[in-house]
Amino acid sequence: MTDKQPLLKVRDLCTYFYTEEGIVYALDDVSFDVARGQTLGIVGESGSGKSVTALSIMRLVQSPPGRIVSGTVELLGEDILKKSRKEMKQIRGGKIGMIFQEPMTSLNPVYTVGNQIMESILLHSDCNRKQAKERAIEMLRLVGIPLPEKRFGEYPHQLSGGMRQRVMIAIALSCNPQLLICDEPTTALDVTIQAQILELINDLKQQTGASVIMITHDLGVISRVADEVMVMYAGKAMEYGAARDVFTQPRHPYTAALLKSIPNLEEDVERLHVIEGMVPSLSKRPQGCLFHPRCKQAMTVCQEKRPALTTAPDGRRVRCFLHSDAVEKEAAHG
Repeated sequence: MTDKQPLLKVRDLCTYFYTEEGIVYALDDVSFDVARGQTLGIVGESGSGKSVTALSIMRLVQSPPGRIVSGTVELLGEDILKKSRKEMKQIRGGKIGMIFQEPMTSLNPVYTVGNQIMESILLHSDCNRKQAKERAIEMLRLVGIPLPEKRFGEYPHQLSGGMRQRVMIAIALSCNPQLLICDEPTTALDVTIQAQILELINDLKQQTGASVIMITHDLGVISRVADEVMVMYAGKAMEYGAARDVFTQPRHPYTAALLKSIPNLEEDVERLHVIEGMVPSLSKRPQGCLFHPRCKQAMTVCQEKRPALTTAPDGRRVRCFLHSDAVEKEAAHG
């Protein structure tokens, strides 16, 4: 997707959950790259596999019932799925930082925010406690928290939602990771604070040179920060390409429907556009294309066969028979 050597290369990643009701195909054959210094936006409805993608990269999928079944996740050319638990502890927080969507449940309520930042620094660097404290205060200042020396000694419940999210960003960036994964980092915040957090993440990316994976259901967020976009549905990547191309000329009906559902302040409409139907059960997936029961452009082949993710000459990838050579040839012979 880019001329730059990718920092992260994910290939054919499959993560399943084994339950009494059957196998839940939470992530099925997902591939993507994250270039150095670039932001990849992963977008889709709830249940599309966005967060499972992040947890799989971090090797934080709860087992049982979850298990990474197959695929590779190469960071700087090394497959981290083959790393030991001890090695992964060094990679998490060291080479890869992660911002979770709800800081109140991610931060430990019985420790000060300063101690929680220090913990990461002491684990992943050679700093002593005095140096770690200085670094923690520096990080609080870097993420725009006023009176960082005072906030260092406060507990999560003493801070606002926006402040807690900034603390999470400080923890994630405290050891200068090369990759920052943001899982719905603005979900619980009002729009003003959302804008501040997104601007902060973008500024810090420019300062540190880190690559970013931004996971969200909000296309507005993705349009502001992403260089490339992967649209997910029911555990699969449906479309993947440069953000400007995906937003201006979507090729998958699901991408087009998502974009159409964004309210336009310049249009006077009585009802907002919705995508009819529901995301299918990941343990009882429909035959054929997973989106065909909700797709207004579905063809007979969509009900019978599952489309592959094909790459166009311009580099765009789409999982849809509308852009399949097989369908075009079939139509020509029809």
